[in-house]
Amino acid sequence: MTTRLATAALLLFGLSGLAPAQPIYPARPADQKLDVQLRYRIRADRDERVRQYRELDKTLKSHGFEKTRKPDDDLDILDPTAERFEGTVESKNVLKLLENAWVKVILFKPTDFNYPPDAATPVPLRIRIAGGYLPEEQQKLHRQVAEQLAKMGFREFIGYDHDRCTLLRGDLPSGHVPRLLKDIRTEPTGWFLPETMPRDLPAPLKDTLPIRWVEVVPNADLNLLAPPVVAPNRAIFTPDLRAIIDDPAQATKPVRVEVVMDRRLTTEDLDHIRSRLRGQYARDVVNPITGLREQQQATLEGAVGNVATVHFLQAVDAERAQQEMHVVQLRLARSSIETAAATIAKETPAADALAASRLAEFHKLGYRGQGARIVIIASEFPGLGSAFSHRYLDGKFSAAVKFIDLTAETSANLLPAPPRTVATAGTAAARAAHLAAPDASLVLVRVDPASFYQVNAVARFIRGDSDYTEAMKSRVLELFQRKEDLDRKNALAVEEYRKAFADFSDEDGPKMRRTRAKQVLEALIQEESDHAASILRATRLQQQMKDLVAADVVVNTLSWENGFELDGLSELAQTIEANFASDAHIGSRVRSATRPRPAPRPLWVQAASPAVGSVWAGPFIDRDNNGVMEFADRSTDLAKNQWTRELNFLATRAPDGAVNANVAMGTKVRLTVQWRETHDPAGYGGQDSIFPLTLRVMHQLDPDGKARASDELNEIARSPGGPYRIYAEPTFGIYEQIVECTVPADGRYAVRIEGATTFDSRLPALRRHIEISPRMYAEFLGAAPDKGRPVFATYAPANSGVGIPGDAKAALTVAPLAGGLTGGGPGLQLLVKPDLRADGNLDTGTKLAGPGVAAGFAAGALADLLSSGAPPVDILPATGLQRGGILAIPENWLKVVPIRK
Repeated sequence: MTTRLATAALLLFGLSGLAPAQPIYPARPADQKLDVQLRYRIRADRDERVRQYRELDKTLKSHGFEKTRKPDDDLDILDPTAERFEGTVESKNVLKLLENAWVKVILFKPTDFNYPPDAATPVPLRIRIAGGYLPEEQQKLHRQVAEQLAKMGFREFIGYDHDRCTLLRGDLPSGHVPRLLKDIRTEPTGWFLPETMPRDLPAPLKDTLPIRWVEVVPNADLNLLAPPVVAPNRAIFTPDLRAIIDDPAQATKPVRVEVVMDRRLTTEDLDHIRSRLRGQYARDVVNPITGLREQQQATLEGAVGNVATVHFLQAVDAERAQQEMHVVQLRLARSSIETAAATIAKETPAADALAASRLAEFHKLGYRGQGARIVIIASEFPGLGSAFSHRYLDGKFSAAVKFIDLTAETSANLLPAPPRTVATAGTAAARAAHLAAPDASLVLVRVDPASFYQVNAVARFIRGDSDYTEAMKSRVLELFQRKEDLDRKNALAVEEYRKAFADFSDEDGPKMRRTRAKQVLEALIQEESDHAASILRATRLQQQMKDLVAADVVVNTLSWENGFELDGLSELAQTIEANFASDAHIGSRVRSATRPRPAPRPLWVQAASPAVGSVWAGPFIDRDNNGVMEFADRSTDLAKNQWTRELNFLATRAPDGAVNANVAMGTKVRLTVQWRETHDPAGYGGQDSIFPLTLRVMHQLDPDGKARASDELNEIARSPGGPYRIYAEPTFGIYEQIVECTVPADGRYAVRIEGATTFDSRLPALRRHIEISPRMYAEFLGAAPDKGRPVFATYAPANSGVGIPGDAKAALTVAPLAGGLTGGGPGLQLLVKPDLRADGNLDTGTKLAGPGVAAGFAAGALADLLSSGAPPVDILPATGLQRGGILAIPENWLKVVPIRK
C-alpha cells in the first residue's frame, strides 16, 4: 500500500508540470456586485417541494445572494412551474451558486451593464459547458453547443482558451441572451415545438444539459472579420499585385510581373510569349523631343522552370495577361534575401580565421588557389564600383578580378541598375574568398535580387551554355526594331530638314520650322548615338559572359524563401543537381575523338538563409480535428502565459539581435506558407489544392490581462483568394497561400493556419488521408533595415530548411559557426544541411557578417583544396571534411599533400 501511494504521489507530482498554461484574466474586485439570473428545477410533490425550495433559498442566501422581489413571488414555493430567481451576489461567490444541485444554469453580468435597446446588437459572452467527458467526446460536445447556439445568431470568437473544450467565447444578439437560461436543446423553437427535437440531436449533446453558466463580458467586444471576397477576375493575382492594379495611381505605371504557368516552359513556349507581348501588349507613345510616335512593348525578361518574368508598360496590362493560355498565377517578382548584415559582434581578425581553419598551414605548403576561378554572385558589390574589368581592385586583391553586371540586361538601353543602399554580401564575400585563396582569380557577377532567373542563367553559362538569355534575346530584338524605327524617323526628319531649309525667309513660320527641323534632327542623331552605344554594351555583356565558362567554384550569396519550389524541386536546384559536383559518383569516360572526357564539374557553394526565427516548418498537426493547425505537438510545453499551440506569435528582432515582443504600428507584414500535396491521379486527376490552407492574423488586445483577458484576439487580416499553384504534376502539387496586412497599432500579433480536405472521393476505396508539411515565412515589406525583421516568438524550429537553392543536395550550403537554419526543408528532413560551417564574422573591412561571408570564405578554402588535387566530386569525404561540421583543413590532408614549389 505504501509503495502504491508513493508511486501515485510521484505520478501526480510529475503530471503537475504538464498542466497547460493559462491566459491572464483581469483581477475582479471580490466584493463587486453582479446581477444574476438563475434557473433551478424542483421536481417533487407539494410538501417536498416546499422543503426543497426553502433549502434552496437558504443555501443561496448563505452565499450572499440577494433575491430581487417580484409581485406574487411568494407563490413560487407552491408553483411547480416556477424556476427562475433574479438577484445580486458578490463576484467571489457567483460560481458557488452552482454548488446547489437544484441550480441548473446561471446568467450573470455587472450591475452597471444594461442590455442594448436594439435586440440585434451583439453582446459578448463567456459560456461554461458541461464537462467530465473523454477528450474526444468533450470536443464534440463543444462543437455541438457552438453549432446549436449559432442557430440563434451566436458568433464564436477564435484563438481563445477553451479550457479543455469546456469554455465557449463569442457574442449573441442581446435579445437572445436570456434564452440561454433555458435548455438550449429545445432552442430555437417553432410555433409549438423545437425546430429539432432533442431526441434527434447528436450525442453527447442530446444526453446532457450543456450550459452551466453564462457571463456577460461588456468590454470583450471583438472584431470578427468577414471573409474577404475576391472577384473572379482578381483571383489569379497575388495580394501585392492586386493592390497595384486596383490603385489608380499605380495601375498606369510599369511593373515587373512573374507569370506562373501550368507547365515548364520550352523554347517554343518562350518564343510564343515573346511574340504575344510584341503583338498584343504594345503601346504607342509620343517622343517629347521629336514629336514623333513611337511604339513600346512589354518585354520577356527571363524564365526559369514554369515562371516567366515580364515587364509590362502598365500594371493594368497584367489583367489581360490572365486570359492567356496556361497562366495560373500573376505576382510581383519575388526578391531574394541578403545573406549579410551589419555585424553586432567583434569581428574575427584575418590571421585568427586562417589559423582556426588551418588555411595558414595550407598556404605555407604552397596551396593558395592557384589556377582556380571563383565566381561570386551577389546583388551588389559596394565599394568596388561597377566600371572595372580585368584589373586589380582597391588593394585588396592580388589576383585578376573581372566584373559582370547582369542588371544591365533588364534595361532597355543596357545600362546597369543604380546602386542599392541596402547592405549586401558581395564585397564581403569576395574579400573573404580572396583571404582564403589569395591566388585564385575572381569573377564578380551582379544580378538583380528579384531576378531568380539570372542566377539560373549564370549556372547554365558556367557549364558552357553560350546561348543568349531570354532578357538578351528581348534586348536584341528591341535594338533591331529600334534601328528600323530610327531609320524611318531619320528619313522623315531629313526630308523635313531639306524642305524647311529650302525657305530662308525671315517670317516667323519658316523660322520656327527650320528651328524645329534642326532640333528634331539633332535629337535623332543623339538617339542614334545612344542606340549605337546600347548595341556596344549588349555585345560587351555577351562577351563578358564567356568569363563564366570553366569556373571551379561558384558562390551564390542570394537566397529565396518563397515563390519557388522548396525541397530541392526548383528549377535552379535541378540545374545545380545536373551540372555541379555532388556526392554522386560520375564515371570517367574513355578518352577518344568522339567521346571526349567531360570537363570537371564545378562546386556550387551556397550561402544558407539568414532567416532564422522568421521561418516555421513542420507537419500539419490537428490532434483535435478542428481544422486548425497546431504549431507543435503535445510534448512541447506551452510558453508562459500561452494557452494554445494553434497560435504562433510574431515579434520584431532588431539589427542588434534584441527581440521586441511587439510589432510597430504601420508595419506591413507578409506571411507566405508553402506546402506540397501528393495526389492520386486515379481518384482526383485535378491540379487545384485539395487541402487548401487559410492564414489569419490576430491582434492580442491586452497581453498583460490588465483590462481584459489576454486570450481576447481581434482578427485583422485573412488570406484573400488563393491558394496559388506554383507547380503541379499528376501525382503532386505545390501551393502557396499569402496574407498581407498593415499593423493597425503597436502590439502583439499572432498567426493561425486553418486547413481541411476539400476533396472526398465517392468511392470509399479511393479515399486518401492527406498529410502535408507546410513551411511559413514572415517578412516586413518596404521596411528600412534598422526596423528589424519579424520572427516567430512562440514556435520557430531551427530545422526549417536552409532556403532556395541551398536545399539542393549538390549545393554545398554554408552557414555561420553558430545558429542558423538547418535541414533541407519540410520534405527533406533527413538531408544534412548546412554542409559546412565557417566563420561568417570575418574582418573584411565591410562591417558585415552572415552566411554570405561564411560562404565566400568556404569557397576560397575549397579552391585551395582543388589546387592541391582534391576531386570536386565527393570533395568533403575525399578530403576528410565532416559534413555539417566546421570548416578546417583536415590534418590528414595536410600530411598527405606534397609541398608545392
